Amino acid sequence: MSAAVATETGAVIRRPELARSAQRLFESSGSTLEDRILGAWEDLDAAGRTECPICTGELEPSGCARCGSELT
Repeated sequence: MSAAVATETGAVIRRPELARSAQRLFESSGSTLEDRILGAWEDLDAAGRTECPICTGELEPSGCARCGSELT
């Protein structure tokens, strides 16, 4: 994979090192925010409480007592 950079004069400069750094920028390094929210939602539904994905406090159906976050 190679990346190209356009200059003001319209010249195109091929920069393969940019492609590698851009690819690393968007690689997932674990669970995503979506994964954490969906997991909290499922745990909350199943057990009635779970760890808050924002502050790690206790999240109940009414919200988190520590930070006030809610899943709605």
